Amino acid sequence: MKKGIFLISFILCIFFLNTKGQNDIDAFRFSQTDWSGTARFIGAGGAFGAVGAEFSALATNPASIGVFKKSEVTFTPLVVTIMNSSSSYNKNLSKYLSNNYHLSNAGVVLAFSTKETSNWKGVQFGFGYNRIADFNNELRIEGTSANSSIMDEFVNAANQSSRDLSESGPFDTYLAWNTWLLDYDSTQGAYYSPLEKQSLKQSKYIHTSGSIDEMNFSLGGNYGDKLYLGGTIGVPFINYIEKSTYEEVDETDSIGGFENFEMEDYLYTRGTGINFKIGLLYQPVDFMRFGFAFHTPTFFNSLKDTYRRDLIANYSDRTYSDESPEQYYRYKLTTPLRIMGNLAFFIKKRAFISAEYEFANYGMSSLFANDYSFSDENQDIRNKYGAQHSVRVGGEVALNENFLIRLGYNYKSSPYKENINDGSSHTASGGIGFRSKSFFLDLAYALKLSKEKYWLYNPIYVNAAETEYAYHKIALTAGFKF
Repeated sequence: MKKGIFLISFILCIFFLNTKGQNDIDAFRFSQTDWSGTARFIGAGGAFGAVGAEFSALATNPASIGVFKKSEVTFTPLVVTIMNSSSSYNKNLSKYLSNNYHLSNAGVVLAFSTKETSNWKGVQFGFGYNRIADFNNELRIEGTSANSSIMDEFVNAANQSSRDLSESGPFDTYLAWNTWLLDYDSTQGAYYSPLEKQSLKQSKYIHTSGSIDEMNFSLGGNYGDKLYLGGTIGVPFINYIEKSTYEEVDETDSIGGFENFEMEDYLYTRGTGINFKIGLLYQPVDFMRFGFAFHTPTFFNSLKDTYRRDLIANYSDRTYSDESPEQYYRYKLTTPLRIMGNLAFFIKKRAFISAEYEFANYGMSSLFANDYSFSDENQDIRNKYGAQHSVRVGGEVALNENFLIRLGYNYKSSPYKENINDGSSHTASGGIGFRSKSFFLDLAYALKLSKEKYWLYNPIYVNAAETEYAYHKIALTAGFKF
């Protein structure tokens, strides 16, 4: 009888395999930015909007391009990131160490002088790319559950599906059924699992990789060395891979015949978007410059998800396994707009101190598709996410004609409503630089600290794991002026 029911369900599954796995978490992930780029930019905390003459600042305040007096080529071939993650789940502490190497920036700015009789002192054009989000990370969560299993969630989903498991997800309940982790009690008229409300050793390993790299095409001008204007067309490219392995083990041998099961998930997202940024800077006196920038939402017109799930259950006398077919789904995402304010003070052309403020409301993100409204998911976005306030401060001092030192700090407030999670971060940075008339070389170090809660599955059934992250970043940039 069991297999007969699911021959019908399997046929129905074919029509439901495009069940929308995209949710508020995906929208939030791809809406965030973590401005990066050259070592100079990183070392001074990214607070270059009002300072200008720095390629990476074209992604924050495009008017900074107007400060360039010479043409410039910049290249950041080496960024080393060391990631420390730790999680505390039901009083069990797990730690993980990983690293990554990547290219962070490459760009060209062409500065053209105008006629001496013109109030326009120069026109500049820039193009290249910066990394604006880095997804490389690894995390391990491990502990003994408090009378809970992910099968509790599966059972609830199965019983709400009116015995048609395809409606509750061929990527979970159907796989659990085929591996005997889920069964049906005809007497009670309900699904159940032998793992329900059991104390089990649970663990999850998550490996994410990829980035959002943005191509920038900028145009700016300098009017009377007082007013600087600029605009940037940004074309961000998303490349995101997430692989995770979730396991439950019956260490006490309390569930007859069951030993453990392992569930592996794979997700690959890629796509391209477009945005537009405008900015202005004004310098009323020689020692001060302030500015403003506005970023339109980014429109990702075609994101493509590739995803699959494998499930293996081991029993004392047999092993059962099943896997979902690899699935694809295309959808659209609109991220929130951004507003920035910039301020910089200059000290005898030998030093500067700068500050920036950035505002973004992640509750304004929206998912779309031609065959699905995403109304529930977009309501979740509005319910869970709100405004995030970011403050960046930085400074640079020239020790002599050629050598400089830099310090910076970056704070981001929590983007979550009603303290449902944390998500705030603190980044401290520093760097050194060598500059001649035609060549420069910069080195930077940054330490980013953040924390958040992570639920292995539905929070109704499981306690949160308290996770903390420490990212150590070292960047090297070389460039030429001409």
